[in-house]
Amino acid sequence: MTPPAGVEKCDPFDTNDEKQIHRLRFEVARRYLSGVGLEVGAGARPFPLPDHAQAIYGDIRDNDALVKFFRTTEVISGQLIDAQTLAGFPENSFDFLVSAHVIEHLRDPLGAIVCGFRVLKAQRPFIIVVPEMGSTFDRNRPETTVEHALRDFRDGGESTCFQAYEEHLRFVHPYLTGQHYEESEIQRQAAENTKRWRDFDVHFHAWTKAGFAALLHAAAEITPFRIEETVTAANENIFVLRRE
Repeated sequence: MTPPAGVEKCDPFDTNDEKQIHRLRFEVARRYLSGVGLEVGAGARPFPLPDHAQAIYGDIRDNDALVKFFRTTEVISGQLIDAQTLAGFPENSFDFLVSAHVIEHLRDPLGAIVCGFRVLKAQRPFIIVVPEMGSTFDRNRPETTVEHALRDFRDGGESTCFQAYEEHLRFVHPYLTGQHYEESEIQRQAAENTKRWRDFDVHFHAWTKAGFAALLHAAAEITPFRIEETVTAANENIFVLRRE
């Protein structure tokens, strides 16, 4: 079985881009974050925090797995958590929630937003950072539609999992490696990876800024919240949400 290549890191960008991302992230944090919150999937680039905020960290991988994955010892693992459901955390637990470059890896993005608001105290901010697909290795694949995400919400992403691996193998893998698979090989690998989807981390979804905003409007019909602010930095879009 062949795992999909290039499953996490977006296209490389220069130092100025990295500085812009950090500056804009910190400005968002300064305006919105205080108290004790949770960051999911901080990995090697935790969201910057002002002095009046502190975070608990959690990831689907343990520390050793993160070191291997990011190829650096400068990682933050925290406790093992399910980023899809945040199971184990009581309702109204946190003063803020940060999820940066995580939701595209989850099979049910709408469900993840609903679960995120469950663990937040009333009127507290939920920051979601999403790659801008046109600036990443996802640029050649179809954008995830609201209809697709609603289907995932109904069945936990089971019916679209095969499609995600197809898209990765057909559009992302060639962009990253220059290697193009025959259609029969795409179908074979997608079928194998679907059977063991927890082992093969890919972007199940990809969005433009407008596309993710449309998804958020659909999510707000399920669990009411407003989009307080949207900030774009290099290859990512930062959405600040607050429950009504």
